[in-house]
Amino acid sequence: MRAARAFYVTDTHPFLWYLVGDTRRLGPAARVAFDQAEAGRAVIIIPSSVLAESLHVSEKGRMKFKFERVLEMIESALNYRIYPLDLPVIRRASDLKGVSEIHDRIIVATAKHIELELITDDEEVRTSGQVGIVW
Repeated sequence: MRAARAFYVTDTHPFLWYLVGDTRRLGPAARVAFDQAEAGRAVIIIPSSVLAESLHVSEKGRMKFKFERVLEMIESALNYRIYPLDLPVIRRASDLKGVSEIHDRIIVATAKHIELELITDDEEVRTSGQVGIVW
């Protein structure tokens, strides 16, 4: 019998830190979640706003990676899936309290909408109590 795969939603920075190999910045549970995805035992859900923020980080040179590499990795992997910015997510984001930054609200709203834990170390998101946190 095959074990069930875990599913997680990721915030932007943990996703990029894992992608560029800066795993020392990840909390132990976050590192395990990404490692499980690499091994095919978990799926990482990537909100579309995480992709937009990744593009911005790449263009500003804040981290050394090519955005095209992000897209290629997602396209070729079965363990990473993009979640769209749709009306239900926007409605949830508009109702969120305690998360001020719009991209973070969309990411949290995505996790709430699909009822998954969020990989993040964002202090405001963690203390908001809006979603379960993996770190």
